[in-house]
Amino acid sequence: LEPTTDVGPLIGDTYRAKFEKHIADAKEHGAKILVGGGRPKNLSKGFFHEPTVLAGVDHSMVIMREETFGPAVPLMEYTNFDEAIRLTNDCQYGLGAVLISNDPKKIKQFFDDVKAGTIWINDPLTDHYAGPFGGMKYSGGARELGEIGLDEFREVKHVHWDFNLEDKSYWYPYGRE
Repeated sequence: LEPTTDVGPLIGDTYRAKFEKHIADAKEHGAKILVGGGRPKNLSKGFFHEPTVLAGVDHSMVIMREETFGPAVPLMEYTNFDEAIRLTNDCQYGLGAVLISNDPKKIKQFFDDVKAGTIWINDPLTDHYAGPFGGMKYSGGARELGEIGLDEFREVKHVHWDFNLEDKSYWYPYGRE
């Protein structure tokens, strides 16, 4: 990559084609592209696609129902905070969610009610390596990073060792015979 590259390529042509289909579907169903939307003119090699901001999306659009794994920001209107949470959860995936707010009550409601493995408040670009990372629902249940992430690589074994070697009254509650 060039030192001036801000957004790298998608992983391959199959994924870029899928991303482009998601953008096209959104446009066909009424979304408007505010920024980007195509392949960069100056990058013919690689699987680059411009970061794309879409307005007027809804949950009938594929981009809101499937994991896109491309540089897209679909913007969707909502009428109140409860509806925003309902719309956030109205998806089979739950890798992460972002809230920009300084209202402690709304922040708490968001992280209590949203079904996502990682919740970013005011900074979606920062992760803490001591914290676990992973999704909910169809985004997976496993975690990596942090102590919980290490647990994914361990097998737990419980051993109970009684050093006394004496008969216990509860072994034979009705007598030995």
